Amino acid sequence: MKNELVLKQFIIARRRLLKALEDVTEEMAAKKPEGFNNNIHWHAGHILSAAEQFLFRLPGGSVNIPDNYKDFFANGTKPDDWKETPPSFQQIVAQLKEQEARVKDGKDSIEERLDETLVPPFTLRSGLRMDTVGELINMAIYHEGVHTGYISAMKRIIG
Repeated sequence: MKNELVLKQFIIARRRLLKALEDVTEEMAAKKPEGFNNNIHWHAGHILSAAEQFLFRLPGGSVNIPDNYKDFFANGTKPDDWKETPPSFQQIVAQLKEQEARVKDGKDSIEERLDETLVPPFTLRSGLRMDTVGELINMAIYHEGVHTGYISAMKRIIG
């Protein structure tokens, strides 16, 4: 039951994100509201990139996004500093949908891996240490919720 619950929580978080993004245009996604460092495009790409790390790379799986995504969407980056054209917002949304499918099905499914020990453990800059795949997944869910909140706030401001 525990594994099903964690997977269900991830799916709920991802579906809420996708719902928040479904009526966002490329133009809306590119706007940076006053008081924010980033835009909706960045937040969507950041969620995709971070989830790819938490759900696949760190537990020893395969990564399904290009290496240069870190140049656009890693912590500390912002659209004002982009030197090249990032993947389109719609491409990011499509990849978020594909990522959800990979989490649920196939060789990358996380459901049966939650108790696996991470070697080495993963430690965030804050000092928070994660010792299992399940802890990474829970961090990904939390992280996704935080950034979905930013997206929702930006949508209200942009109109």
